[in-house]
Amino acid sequence: MRLRVEWMALVLPAALLAAGCSTYSAQSPLIRQAMEAQNYEEAIKLTDKISKSNSELLYCYELGTILHEQGDYMASNATFERAEQVFDELYTKSISREVGAAVVNENMTKYRGDPFEAVLVNYYKILNYLFLEQTADALVECRRLNQKLQVIHDAGETYFVDDPFLQYLTALVYERGGEMQSAEVSYRRSCELYDSDSTLVCPPSLHCDAAENARRLGDKAQAAEYETHAACPPAVAGRGRVLVVVESGVVARKVEAAITLPIFNNDRYSNQGAYSRELYSRAGQHYDPRIVKYWLRVALPALQEDPARDERAIVRATPASVSAEPRIDKPAEVSATAVEDLDGQARRAYHEKQGDVFLRAIARALAKYLASDVAAQKDTGLGTLINLLGVVTETADTRSWTTLPRAIQAARLDLDPGKYKIEVDIVDARGALLTHQSFDDVEVTADGLEVRRVRVR
Repeated sequence: MRLRVEWMALVLPAALLAAGCSTYSAQSPLIRQAMEAQNYEEAIKLTDKISKSNSELLYCYELGTILHEQGDYMASNATFERAEQVFDELYTKSISREVGAAVVNENMTKYRGDPFEAVLVNYYKILNYLFLEQTADALVECRRLNQKLQVIHDAGETYFVDDPFLQYLTALVYERGGEMQSAEVSYRRSCELYDSDSTLVCPPSLHCDAAENARRLGDKAQAAEYETHAACPPAVAGRGRVLVVVESGVVARKVEAAITLPIFNNDRYSNQGAYSRELYSRAGQHYDPRIVKYWLRVALPALQEDPARDERAIVRATPASVSAEPRIDKPAEVSATAVEDLDGQARRAYHEKQGDVFLRAIARALAKYLASDVAAQKDTGLGTLINLLGVVTETADTRSWTTLPRAIQAARLDLDPGKYKIEVDIVDARGALLTHQSFDDVEVTADGLEVRRVRVR
């Protein structure tokens, strides 16, 4: 009886801990709802409930995004800076140190996230610095992005190499800061990545911007090479650029899905690694219940995507005041191009890791079952308690950065110096207006870069 009491003392705290680890799964939809309603204070309150002990990186991701959308760019960058520190700690720490925690519940391990999430921290920090008119800090962030890509590569990540849109963005920022050679490196890399990715359309302006930068560097041959990939209009000296990024939808999220795997009466478990792989092969098969000793429940993360919406952004620029000799006698207009597919990034990350996650989940559930089976042979009640512990603590790790957009479109305009009203129309496949947003008094300077962001859910 005493032994049962002692095990109950272990079961209850572990069950409570497992329930606490699943808090994010319950909070995530509420955070998204608050963001959709632009109720940022409520979103922050909900985000504060995320565990800082095992999900501090995720907490910083979500909070940094909320503060960015709220317009508190300094606080957003401070939060993302903490995310960078946590990221560095996690990527220099051996994962093996957390194996023990993963045996009980993978939610108890430190959240490392996916590499595509990590680089988006730099995307938001660059935007924050540009909105704060701190170009020098934005340039630092561009360099830190490439350093982070090297860290990810050295850590052995396989599915993520680089991000073509972020390389394009950093190229534009380098140009704004007068670092033309660095801009050339980023332009070249962006072109290579877009050309090798059949899922994305290369922005029409990319090769033209790269060609203009090459000409500034005196490399006419490279400029001509870039221009073979796009119909570039004649360059007009003294103009500035306006880049509008349109973030739409919400990124695919992880939800829990459970499967049951049969353990047969004549199974042998001497090699649990090999046996876990054997159970893996039994998934989705039908078996005679008479030969099944036990149905092993395994909790797994499943990726849930919102239906894709066929919508596009149209960006217009109208001079705020007409000069004596205006070059623009009607609004300049351009359609945005889809430059970033974050649903695709999430999907690829999920599938690359799915096999390992599945095997770990099976091994974890199997270890709990075997412990309860051995205990039950000595004490039925004790076996029941241990089995209860296994069931309660068997939850899938569904943590992910869920306030990210599903996709990003971008549009760039070349404009003469002056003030402009920038308007963004989001239209459906038939051209019907879905939503409208405008920015008044956007100051365009010669050879300058102005960036504006629109978020559509």
